[in-house]
Amino acid sequence: MTKVAVIPARGGSTRLKDKNIRELGGKPLIQWMVEAVLNSGEFDDVYVSTDSDKIFNAVKHLPVKRHIRPAKNATVKATALNAMLDMMNDIPKYDVFAYFLPTCPFLDSMYIQQGVSKLTENVDSVVSVSYYEEPIQLACIKRGDDIIPVFDNLTAGLTNSKFIQKYVKPNGGFYISHWDKLLETRNFFKGNVKGVVIPNELLVDIDYEHDLKLANAMWLERAYRDKLY
Repeated sequence: MTKVAVIPARGGSTRLKDKNIRELGGKPLIQWMVEAVLNSGEFDDVYVSTDSDKIFNAVKHLPVKRHIRPAKNATVKATALNAMLDMMNDIPKYDVFAYFLPTCPFLDSMYIQQGVSKLTENVDSVVSVSYYEEPIQLACIKRGDDIIPVFDNLTAGLTNSKFIQKYVKPNGGFYISHWDKLLETRNFFKGNVKGVVIPNELLVDIDYEHDLKLANAMWLERAYRDKLY
Protein backbone atom coordinates (compact mmCIF):
# COMPACT_ATOMS: atom_id res chain seq x y z
CA MET A 1 0.00 0.00 0.00
CA THR A 2 1.56 3.28 -1.13
CA LYS A 3 1.28 6.32 1.11
CA VAL A 4 1.95 10.02 0.57
CA ALA A 5 2.22 12.79 3.14
CA VAL A 6 1.62 16.43 2.27
CA ILE A 7 2.53 19.46 4.34
CA PRO A 8 0.83 22.62 3.04
CA ALA A 9 2.72 25.84 3.70
CA ARG A 10 1.40 29.04 2.18
CA GLY A 11 3.89 31.88 1.91
CA GLY A 12 1.53 34.78 2.53
CA SER A 13 0.68 34.32 6.19
CA THR A 14 -0.89 37.50 7.54
CA ARG A 15 -1.33 37.02 11.29
CA LEU A 16 2.31 36.01 11.78
CA LYS A 17 4.53 37.07 8.90
CA ASP A 18 6.69 34.27 7.46
CA LYS A 19 5.47 31.99 10.26
CA ASN A 20 6.45 28.77 8.49
CA ILE A 21 10.11 29.75 8.50
CA ARG A 22 10.22 31.56 11.84
CA GLU A 23 12.77 30.02 14.18
CA LEU A 24 11.72 27.60 16.89
CA GLY A 25 14.38 25.82 18.90
CA GLY A 26 17.08 26.67 16.39
CA LYS A 27 15.31 25.57 13.22
CA PRO A 28 12.49 26.86 10.99
CA LEU A 29 8.98 26.02 12.13
CA ILE A 30 8.12 23.89 9.10
CA GLN A 31 11.14 21.65 9.67
CA TRP A 32 9.62 20.31 12.89
CA MET A 33 6.65 18.76 11.11
CA VAL A 34 8.70 17.59 8.13
CA GLU A 35 11.06 15.74 10.46
CA ALA A 36 8.20 14.22 12.46
CA VAL A 37 6.62 12.85 9.29
CA LEU A 38 9.92 11.54 7.93
CA ASN A 39 10.86 9.97 11.26
CA SER A 40 7.58 8.07 11.35
CA GLY A 41 8.87 5.95 8.47
CA GLU A 42 5.31 5.51 7.20
CA PHE A 43 5.33 7.30 3.85
CA ASP A 44 6.73 6.57 0.42
CA ASP A 45 6.90 10.26 -0.43
CA VAL A 46 6.63 13.50 1.52
CA TYR A 47 5.61 16.69 -0.27
CA VAL A 48 5.78 20.30 0.83
CA SER A 49 3.07 22.18 -1.04
CA THR A 50 4.04 25.83 -1.16
CA ASP A 51 4.09 28.90 -3.34
CA SER A 52 7.21 30.16 -1.56
CA ASP A 53 10.82 29.44 -2.53
CA LYS A 54 11.93 30.59 0.92
CA ILE A 55 9.78 27.98 2.63
CA PHE A 56 10.93 25.10 0.46
CA ASN A 57 14.56 26.20 0.69
CA ALA A 58 14.28 25.86 4.47
CA VAL A 59 13.70 22.09 4.15
CA LYS A 60 15.16 21.15 0.77
CA HIS A 61 18.13 19.51 2.51
CA LEU A 62 15.67 16.87 3.72
CA PRO A 63 14.25 14.06 1.52
CA VAL A 64 11.08 15.90 0.53
CA LYS A 65 9.51 16.82 -2.79
CA ARG A 66 8.01 20.15 -3.73
CA HIS A 67 4.56 20.76 -5.09
CA ILE A 68 4.22 24.30 -6.39
CA ARG A 69 1.01 25.61 -4.93
CA PRO A 70 -0.95 27.57 -7.57
CA ALA A 71 -1.88 31.19 -6.92
CA LYS A 72 -5.59 30.41 -6.48
CA ASN A 73 -4.74 28.19 -3.51
CA ALA A 74 -2.25 30.61 -1.97
CA THR A 75 -4.69 33.35 -0.97
CA VAL A 76 -6.02 34.17 2.49
CA LYS A 77 -9.41 32.70 1.56
CA ALA A 78 -8.03 29.41 0.22
CA THR A 79 -8.50 26.42 2.52
CA ALA A 80 -5.83 23.80 3.07
CA LEU A 81 -8.30 21.04 2.21
CA ASN A 82 -9.24 22.50 -1.17
CA ALA A 83 -5.58 23.05 -1.94
CA MET A 84 -4.85 19.42 -1.09
CA LEU A 85 -7.75 18.11 -3.19
CA ASP A 86 -6.51 20.12 -6.17
CA MET A 87 -3.00 18.85 -5.57
CA MET A 88 -4.22 15.26 -5.94
CA ASN A 89 -4.71 16.01 -9.63
CA ASP A 90 -1.06 17.08 -9.98
CA ILE A 91 0.83 14.20 -8.36
CA PRO A 92 0.88 10.44 -8.95
CA LYS A 93 -1.88 8.41 -7.32
CA TYR A 94 -1.22 6.71 -3.99
CA ASP A 95 -3.36 4.40 -1.86
CA VAL A 96 -3.26 6.64 1.20
CA PHE A 97 -3.25 10.44 1.39
CA ALA A 98 -2.29 12.27 4.58
CA TYR A 99 -1.82 15.91 5.32
CA PHE A 100 -0.13 17.61 8.23
CA LEU A 101 -0.28 21.25 9.26
CA PRO A 102 3.19 22.75 9.79
CA THR A 103 2.02 24.93 12.69
CA CYS A 104 1.85 22.01 15.20
CA PRO A 105 5.58 21.53 15.84
CA PHE A 106 5.54 19.15 18.80
CA LEU A 107 3.59 16.33 17.18
CA ASP A 108 5.51 13.14 17.93
CA SER A 109 6.15 10.55 15.22
CA MET A 110 4.59 7.79 17.32
CA TYR A 111 1.17 9.44 17.03
CA ILE A 112 1.58 9.53 13.25
CA GLN A 113 2.37 5.82 13.32
CA GLN A 114 -0.74 5.18 15.41
CA GLY A 115 -2.83 7.12 12.91
CA VAL A 116 -1.55 5.16 9.92
CA SER A 117 -2.04 1.84 11.71
CA LYS A 118 -5.71 2.66 12.38
CA LEU A 119 -6.46 3.24 8.69
CA THR A 120 -7.68 -0.24 7.78
CA GLU A 121 -9.89 -1.39 4.92
CA ASN A 122 -13.00 -0.72 7.03
CA VAL A 123 -11.87 2.69 8.29
CA ASP A 124 -12.33 5.66 5.97
CA SER A 125 -10.23 8.28 7.76
CA VAL A 126 -8.13 8.89 10.85
CA VAL A 127 -7.68 12.33 12.40
CA SER A 128 -5.69 13.62 15.34
CA VAL A 129 -7.87 14.96 18.14
CA SER A 130 -7.54 16.39 21.63
CA TYR A 131 -9.88 16.71 24.58
CA TYR A 132 -11.65 19.96 25.32
CA GLU A 133 -10.04 21.30 28.47
CA GLU A 134 -13.41 22.46 29.80
CA PRO A 135 -16.67 20.47 29.52
CA ILE A 136 -18.45 21.71 26.41
CA GLN A 137 -21.73 21.15 28.26
CA LEU A 138 -20.96 24.49 29.95
CA ALA A 139 -20.85 26.32 26.60
CA CYS A 140 -23.13 29.30 26.04
CA ILE A 141 -23.78 31.57 23.09
CA LYS A 142 -23.54 35.32 23.74
CA ARG A 143 -25.96 37.48 21.75
CA GLY A 144 -25.71 41.05 22.94
CA ASP A 145 -26.26 40.82 26.68
CA ASP A 146 -28.12 37.51 26.39
CA ILE A 147 -26.44 34.24 27.42
CA ILE A 148 -27.99 31.19 25.78
CA PRO A 149 -26.90 27.68 26.90
CA VAL A 150 -25.93 25.38 24.05
CA PHE A 151 -27.18 22.39 26.05
CA ASP A 152 -30.72 22.51 27.46
CA ASN A 153 -29.88 21.07 30.87
CA LEU A 154 -27.18 23.54 31.94
CA THR A 155 -27.47 24.34 35.66
CA ALA A 156 -24.61 25.94 37.57
CA GLY A 157 -22.92 23.45 39.86
CA LEU A 158 -25.46 20.72 39.12
CA THR A 159 -23.09 18.08 37.75
CA ASN A 160 -19.68 16.92 38.91
CA SER A 161 -17.42 17.42 35.88
CA LYS A 162 -15.82 14.01 36.51
CA PHE A 163 -19.03 12.36 35.35
CA ILE A 164 -19.70 14.51 32.29
CA GLN A 165 -19.24 12.93 28.85
CA LYS A 166 -15.87 14.00 27.43
CA TYR A 167 -15.68 15.47 23.94
CA VAL A 168 -12.76 15.76 21.55
CA LYS A 169 -11.98 18.12 18.69
CA PRO A 170 -9.71 17.92 15.63
CA ASN A 171 -6.47 19.68 16.49
CA GLY A 172 -4.89 20.08 13.05
CA GLY A 173 -2.06 17.63 13.64
CA PHE A 174 -2.97 15.22 10.87
CA TYR A 175 -5.71 13.94 8.59
CA ILE A 176 -5.27 10.54 6.92
CA SER A 177 -7.59 8.88 4.41
CA HIS A 178 -7.79 6.41 1.56
CA TRP A 179 -7.04 8.26 -1.68
CA ASP A 180 -10.20 7.15 -3.53
CA LYS A 181 -12.44 7.73 -0.53
CA LEU A 182 -11.17 11.26 -0.06
CA LEU A 183 -11.74 12.13 -3.71
CA GLU A 184 -15.25 10.70 -3.45
CA THR A 185 -16.32 12.47 -0.25
CA ARG A 186 -13.96 15.50 -0.31
CA ASN A 187 -14.15 15.27 3.47
CA PHE A 188 -12.08 13.57 6.19
CA PHE A 189 -15.16 13.23 8.42
CA LYS A 190 -17.42 11.08 6.25
CA GLY A 191 -17.99 7.40 6.96
CA ASN A 192 -16.12 5.44 9.61
CA VAL A 193 -13.68 7.91 11.19
CA LYS A 194 -11.19 7.04 13.93
CA GLY A 195 -9.21 9.39 16.12
CA VAL A 196 -5.79 9.48 17.75
CA VAL A 197 -5.77 11.52 20.95
CA ILE A 198 -2.82 13.88 21.26
CA PRO A 199 -2.07 15.13 24.81
CA ASN A 200 -2.94 18.79 25.19
CA GLU A 201 0.51 19.55 26.58
CA LEU A 202 1.99 18.70 23.17
CA LEU A 203 -0.30 21.08 21.34
CA VAL A 204 0.48 24.62 20.37
CA ASP A 205 -1.01 25.87 17.12
CA ILE A 206 1.16 28.75 15.96
CA ASP A 207 -0.83 31.56 14.36
CA TYR A 208 0.30 34.61 16.35
CA GLU A 209 3.49 36.01 17.85
CA HIS A 210 2.45 34.96 21.36
CA ASP A 211 1.95 31.37 20.12
CA LEU A 212 5.53 31.32 18.87
CA LYS A 213 6.82 32.70 22.17
CA LEU A 214 4.88 30.00 24.03
CA ALA A 215 6.29 27.31 21.75
CA ASN A 216 9.85 28.53 22.33
CA ALA A 217 9.26 28.50 26.08
CA MET A 218 7.92 24.94 25.83
CA TRP A 219 10.95 23.92 23.78
CA LEU A 220 13.34 25.42 26.35
CA GLU A 221 11.56 23.58 29.15
CA ARG A 222 11.76 20.29 27.27
CA ALA A 223 15.42 20.82 26.40
CA TYR A 224 16.23 21.56 30.04
CA ARG A 225 14.31 18.50 31.21
CA ASP A 226 16.04 16.26 28.67
CA LYS A 227 19.43 17.60 29.78
CA LEU A 228 18.62 16.75 33.40
CA TYR A 229 17.44 13.24 32.66
